[in-house]
Amino acid sequence: MQIENIVYSKQALQMFQSEIEIFGVTETGGVLMGFVNNNTIFVEKVSNGGSKAIHEYLYFRADPNYVNMFIDIESANSNGQLRYVGEWHTHPQLVPEPSEKDLNSLFEIAETSNDFCLLLIIGAFDFEVDLFLNQSISIVNYKGEEKFFSLPFEITC
Repeated sequence: MQIENIVYSKQALQMFQSEIEIFGVTETGGVLMGFVNNNTIFVEKVSNGGSKAIHEYLYFRADPNYVNMFIDIESANSNGQLRYVGEWHTHPQLVPEPSEKDLNSLFEIAETSNDFCLLLIIGAFDFEVDLFLNQSISIVNYKGEEKFFSLPFEITC
């Protein structure tokens, strides 16, 4: 399977905006739930990091118990239609760039997945919802590959 595009739901965008309003340029994030159809990832649900997440200026770590529960609940509520597709977090930048740690983490997650992992990084500095497409980067890594792919994405209403 070769992913060619990513579509983020309005609900996902609202969660990103809400978290950035709360944390500003302090990093925040969570997990992405969705499905794949015709080589497109549709991101339908997004979590925050949970109450025990670690939020720092240049570091974010989600509460693993919280995000695992979120994944289980969303998968069950959708009768298995939604699955874990990746992670998201913010950077204190206008236009984000993945760090080496981001890419290593993406590679490790992809290796434990069935096929791929998506990483969305959002620039939280002066974030504006209308500029989401310009202030974000979506990167995919496939299991067994050492290459990373930046993909085009859009928002559904």
